[in-house]
Amino acid sequence: MYTDEELSRIFNRVSERHNLLKKMEEKNYKIMHDNTFMEVHCIEFIEEMQDPNVSKLAKAFQVTRGAISKVTKRLIEIGAIESYRKPGNKKEIYFKLTDIGREIYREHEEMHEMRIEKDSGFFSPLSEAEKEDMIRMLHKIYGQIAEELKKMGLDNYV
Repeated sequence: MYTDEELSRIFNRVSERHNLLKKMEEKNYKIMHDNTFMEVHCIEFIEEMQDPNVSKLAKAFQVTRGAISKVTKRLIEIGAIESYRKPGNKKEIYFKLTDIGREIYREHEEMHEMRIEKDSGFFSPLSEAEKEDMIRMLHKIYGQIAEELKKMGLDNYV
């Protein structure tokens, strides 16, 4: 029983401290002051997805089309994306990044690269075998957490 208690304690401490570091580092990035998490990731999906539209974005985020409509409306208002229609298809509305959107995307990618570089330092004392073991264990734990989230109806967090 003590082992489970200690695992829970250290798992939560690591998670909380890692999130604290991320939040502190995010303050260095303009995108995290000016945009919501959903807006930044919507920009990411629009850049990386073929023919992004409300339906595809809602499916990717596992949220309602209405939620995506609000996000894309805001992104259009700030000039990060623009909508367009394909010739011969008057029904579907698609999205693409503007120069502002591409700058947000670039800064977001830069932030991720910095995070990976920083995290690599935390893992440097581990051998490759230990890293592989840790990856396997964390995948198992994540699977359990995902199941709990699904039971709570929070599938969009899985």
